[in-house]
Amino acid sequence: MHVYDDDFPSCEETRATLLVYPGSIDPQEVSDRLGLDPTSSGRRGDVVISSAGRTRQAAHNTWFLSSEGVVQSKDLRRHIDWLTAQLLPVSEALLSLQAEADLSMYVSCVWWSKEGHGGPTLSPRQLADLSQLNLECGFDVYFFGPTL
Repeated sequence: MHVYDDDFPSCEETRATLLVYPGSIDPQEVSDRLGLDPTSSGRRGDVVISSAGRTRQAAHNTWFLSSEGVVQSKDLRRHIDWLTAQLLPVSEALLSLQAEADLSMYVSCVWWSKEGHGGPTLSPRQLADLSQLNLECGFDVYFFGPTL
């Protein structure tokens, strides 16, 4: 196993987010059932202003729990550890929510490359934790630094 590297040299920035699209369930009910507060949430029909200043109505209910601004590490494993530490104690409620007909839930990881090589790593324990929580894990990888 590799030792965690909070200064992960090939990473500019990273984060992990549990994305819950609760369908017809109100986002507050997700909070109540999990006993967790989201880092952001929204209700279908809410007026949303984009970073470009455009106004639109939200098309979906959303409930997000993100490591952004909470975990100060460039090692994605720290972000996944933080997220699963929040979710494992409420795993029964999480699995119950997943059984709702029109709800979708997964982990999204964003990883910005600093050097154009050397992507993120997950450990077997983290994969086991995500599996225990019945969560898929997807990656968005961006390259802003020099590329090979």
